[in-house]
Amino acid sequence: MPTLPSTTRRTWATAVSLVIALSAVIMTVPTSASSADISGYQVKYATSASNSNDKGAEVTCPEGTRVLGTGAEIIGVIGAVVIDEVIPTTYTVSAYGVETEEGTTTNWSIRVRAVCGDPHESTRILSRVSTLNGMIPVSVTCDTGEFLLGTGYQLEGARGTASLDYVIPQLNMVYAHAVNRYPATYTDWTLRVFAICAADPPPGLWIYSETSQSTQSNKPPVEVACGAPGDRQVVLGTGFSIGNGHGEVTLDYFIPTSDKVLVRAAEMEPMNDYWTVRAYAICAWEQ
Repeated sequence: MPTLPSTTRRTWATAVSLVIALSAVIMTVPTSASSADISGYQVKYATSASNSNDKGAEVTCPEGTRVLGTGAEIIGVIGAVVIDEVIPTTYTVSAYGVETEEGTTTNWSIRVRAVCGDPHESTRILSRVSTLNGMIPVSVTCDTGEFLLGTGYQLEGARGTASLDYVIPQLNMVYAHAVNRYPATYTDWTLRVFAICAADPPPGLWIYSETSQSTQSNKPPVEVACGAPGDRQVVLGTGFSIGNGHGEVTLDYFIPTSDKVLVRAAEMEPMNDYWTVRAYAICAWEQ
């Protein structure tokens, strides 16, 4: 299959950048909160072995809690590994890292994170898969009356030749997009997107975001906090977007902590275009 012409990829990138920009405008939040809260709140993680092979890790939430949100990070290298999947189930989160086409001889590991808690109700995990090699946004919407707590994704078959350039959460849905590297050795792949939904939103449910400066090189991680200090909000779910990356920038990590989300992306090979990273945090009051 021929590589995507430069004019085509830049036209597509313009459309994607517009979608990302609009997300900050159309994002809404509930105007009132329910009586539910989140007991047993904690962020758990598990780390794989450190070597130069593709690998994964899985973390389980403690008894009495369930998965509310996800995160993952590559440790030891920057820009040489694609976080290929971050899959939530009711009680576990698994993540997998795949080296890019150039590969690396440096030892690295992958760490997966699960935001755990008891929202005093059941949660449901919905998913939707793209068409084969479908480089168009894929969205998953919670049922009417439900709210989004967290997200996840799975690139099936790409093996380092494609990567995510955004997973954007909104009040009751998430939409995501993956793109082939440019230039790339094309393989057949699909993108599955996961939405962790709940019928009764925790009080104070809100989505915050922050964007990096637009530069031509790798940049410090973007940090988005849950409200102002003293707001007693905690992170439930995460999201990210890479603007103007053209498939040449890959996610290095998206890390949920108790009160903020950190996101970093890196160039797989040096590029001359300006690009940005946006971090999203789905937050709510802990008690």
